[in-house]
Amino acid sequence: MNYQNFKIIIKTKKAPIVSNHILSYLEDKNRKTSNLYCEIYYNNILISKGIVLDFYKEFENIVDFFGNISTHILTFEWQDKLYTKNTYFGQKIFEIKNFINPPLDLKKRKNYLDEITSIFDFYVKNLIQNSITPIVSYIPSSSKIPDDIAYQLANINNLEIAHIIKKNTNVQSKVLTTVDGQNFNKYIVDLNNSDKIKTFLIIDDVFGTGATFCEVMYKLYTFNQKINYFLAIVKDVRR
Repeated sequence: MNYQNFKIIIKTKKAPIVSNHILSYLEDKNRKTSNLYCEIYYNNILISKGIVLDFYKEFENIVDFFGNISTHILTFEWQDKLYTKNTYFGQKIFEIKNFINPPLDLKKRKNYLDEITSIFDFYVKNLIQNSITPIVSYIPSSSKIPDDIAYQLANINNLEIAHIIKKNTNVQSKVLTTVDGQNFNKYIVDLNNSDKIKTFLIIDDVFGTGATFCEVMYKLYTFNQKINYFLAIVKDVRR
């Protein structure tokens, strides 16, 4: 598995300028929603399709005096401090992940996840209506956001849920702004008890460089030779 053989194509209403040569944005000004439609290819073979609800932060593309375009995260000032401006769903994810002391109220957290699950459920039912009954799984997270949503979606739609993905503790995680240098062995995907005729639907909270989905969706494709699907809440603007 070579990261240079991957290609991610994302269709969106507005696209940031990023340094990620495996990712291409296709801007569609007529798009009715802020949702991002994603496709992942390996060696020019389509291996996965996905939906991301929105970008994490609000941004603008600015052209300088010399015609160069760059992406700037929008900010606002409050009590003499500068803060980045999150999108609607970005703010919910930010609160769940970062409100620690004191923690986010449990009822508020549940309301946030219920709202996201309700939107994701539309896409799950769309798969089912198209004769695809997926096995639901998730990218494990300390926030438990993907875990909780995956279990809700499986329960609502009477779908099988499988804990098939776990982090490879022998590989050190890196925080990188581009896909270069990413380790494509960060996750162990255990498919020993899975059926090759099944399709998978993977849930995650934040889509970063795309390395995680590339790795996981590639391993699923090599197992069942099918297009598998994913749902993520927000896309990192910088990566």
